[in-house]
Amino acid sequence: SFELRATKKNKPVKGVVSCSDAQPSSAEELRGIGIVGFFRGKKLLITGATGFLAKVLVEKILRTMPDVGKIFVLIKAKNEAAAMERLQHEIIDAEVFRCLQQKHGKSYQAFMLSKLVPVVGNLCESNLGLDADSVDVIANQVDLIVHSAANTTFDERYDVALNINTRGPCQMMSFARKCKKIKLFLHVSTAYVNGERQGQIMEMPFRMGDCIARERLNTSGTPQRPIPVLDVEGEMKWAVDLEETSQENEVAQKFKKLGMKR
Repeated sequence: SFELRATKKNKPVKGVVSCSDAQPSSAEELRGIGIVGFFRGKKLLITGATGFLAKVLVEKILRTMPDVGKIFVLIKAKNEAAAMERLQHEIIDAEVFRCLQQKHGKSYQAFMLSKLVPVVGNLCESNLGLDADSVDVIANQVDLIVHSAANTTFDERYDVALNINTRGPCQMMSFARKCKKIKLFLHVSTAYVNGERQGQIMEMPFRMGDCIARERLNTSGTPQRPIPVLDVEGEMKWAVDLEETSQENEVAQKFKKLGMKR
């Protein structure tokens, strides 16, 4: 919880953290709708925690639900030591955890390491690039998966964006099917799901290949024209074929242009 505090000259001081304001203000608020109780003892697998959004989620969970079980954090690294280093510098030492640091004091480091388990992996590989032991442990223990890892660069190479933002969720869902205790799979999408629509947005399921462009066309009153269905597998094959038929010094530029076009 961040707030602005005024000085005597009524000038705001930015970046001041109020830990007291971050706590529930009443017993009713503490009970909520049962989320706190649901998380008690649960074990999670979270991707993207070295980024922005999932890092805030980890902080929220550990601050408001400290009796949560383990949180396995998928980290791209060359080995366990490198993953632990990223966990320390990019998560534990992050400014967003200042409230937790103040709350736990000298025991902060021990608390964080008792909850967070860095796992070396790669989102784009089979079994998330995990070693056999990690696959066995996580698949048998995890109750919830939060997938928040993605490439958010708007002008990214098409093959890179496809690999992370399309293949990545597919690999996550394949792995989730192996988790014996899983109760929830949450995917945080990079898609602008509401497009340019305004007013009340109804939650309607999309079929594979559907897009908002089709919905906008159907409601705009303009003559309908066919909109091609997105063929994800076809797009992936196209990217592979383009790489194989291009000169090495042309690949990066071609995929950059293709990314902007697609």
